[in-house]
Amino acid sequence: MKNKFIILCMSLLVSGFYSCDDGLEDLNSNPNEPEVVPTNNIFAYSTKRFTDFSRDAFNTGRLTLPWMQYWGQTAYADEDRFLYRETAAQSIYQNTYLVATDLKAILDQNTNPETRDGAAAYGNNDNQIAASRIMLSYMFYELTNFFGDIPYYSYGTENESFQALSVNNSSSPVFASQEDIYTDILKELRESADMINPNEPAFISGDNIFNGDAEKWRRFANSLRMRVANNLRGVDLATANAEIDDAIADGVMQSNDDNAAQTYATADDNASPLWIAHITRTDFAVAAPFVQLLKGEKGNFGPDPRLFEMAAPISASIDEVKNGTYERSVNYDDYLGIPYAFRNTNFLDRTTYSFMSSKVLKPDYKEVLMEYAEVQFIISERNGFAQENYVNGVTASMERWGVDPAEITSFVSNLPAASQETVLNQKYIALYMQAHQAYADYRRTSFPNTIVLPGETVQLPAEQIAGLAPDNRVESYIFEAGPVDPSVTEIPFRLRYPQILQTLNGTNRSEAVAKLPNGDLITSKLFWDVN
Repeated sequence: MKNKFIILCMSLLVSGFYSCDDGLEDLNSNPNEPEVVPTNNIFAYSTKRFTDFSRDAFNTGRLTLPWMQYWGQTAYADEDRFLYRETAAQSIYQNTYLVATDLKAILDQNTNPETRDGAAAYGNNDNQIAASRIMLSYMFYELTNFFGDIPYYSYGTENESFQALSVNNSSSPVFASQEDIYTDILKELRESADMINPNEPAFISGDNIFNGDAEKWRRFANSLRMRVANNLRGVDLATANAEIDDAIADGVMQSNDDNAAQTYATADDNASPLWIAHITRTDFAVAAPFVQLLKGEKGNFGPDPRLFEMAAPISASIDEVKNGTYERSVNYDDYLGIPYAFRNTNFLDRTTYSFMSSKVLKPDYKEVLMEYAEVQFIISERNGFAQENYVNGVTASMERWGVDPAEITSFVSNLPAASQETVLNQKYIALYMQAHQAYADYRRTSFPNTIVLPGETVQLPAEQIAGLAPDNRVESYIFEAGPVDPSVTEIPFRLRYPQILQTLNGTNRSEAVAKLPNGDLITSKLFWDVN
């Protein structure tokens, strides 16, 4: 690209690294590169790159998947006890801005009179802009939910505090308030849905989420608006309800056919991030609290047949899971979760806990960004935990995981009545493998109420006790958070800002930290976390 170096500098500016010298542009251009990279190629690269890093072994596997106790680590379990690595926070922060810069390049090509007509060869201009705005909204929503105030970019709003992705600002962009970011994301999603022409493709190729279907992008925009608005229920109920109602009226996901998911391929070099993580290592298994919930040992739902689709029986080796050759069992006794945050997990016999199923651990696993079941659970909550939408959400989740229709009918006919507890616990189950959003929901609601908290005593099942060597044999243990802060008695409320910002954007970082209730600690709640 003609401006490739400027774009790279923009990325570095936002991430807080260096400013760039305009005079270096010509020296760093490649005469063999095309003047303008096709927007469909940029979009394909951007959505994959974002999903690759946000759902990889560190930023999900050792962070929100264990914190929400879907998975646990098979050795050491430090991150399970909240000792997450600084590199994870830096990766989430830095890479989000790098991908955002690529998406902004699509916006620029589709709005610049000199490139707009050329960009139209790859899809309707407005639809390309809308899809890029939707993805930017998705990414900034996740980023602000991890940290709080952050540098922010808006396509359609002039705000002096929105300084991200701009070469005209200094190398130290200010941190926009999370409240302003939420307000603008809702506006961006609303405007994106309005500008979409459903009769023309978003991209003629390169869209690995909806294959160019503009109507599905419109429904995703409105559904995502519901998710963002729902997170405001504790601080601005009127706005939350109004946004949700308006999104529903405009059209949200109607079935699992509308689910937003990044597609991957069967070849290892283009495979899903967690498959790549398991090519040479076996670091994760399904966590005991989640398995116990699906077995009916926790909660009040009884045995849930999604267990057989989400996890493998204890007899299945990791190689059999990866090859899809294990014998599927419908006996709930054949499933045990790995003890969560157990310091001696590396001494457990691997035949005494369940790995994830072959439906999850496969190279072409689709990483779901949002699904129809969540939409139904949000509507249920909006309407005072309505029974019909609660049932719809459970049914949709079971159908997506491939549960037999007869088993679905039996399970939903015996569901306990809709309530805050039942709806939100079921929503948690449906969000399996979408741990970033489950983490946001937990902080907002304190549900699910089936996870293990610091200070609680956990009993080991007999099979696991027997498999431990005599020197390490215990019948129970106390879940102790790592020595990050003696006041930590709950799941962390946020991530600390990357340490590199103290040097490279220290003043603006300090101003953002000053607004946090406990400073730059995992015990500082974000503005919407008021439960």
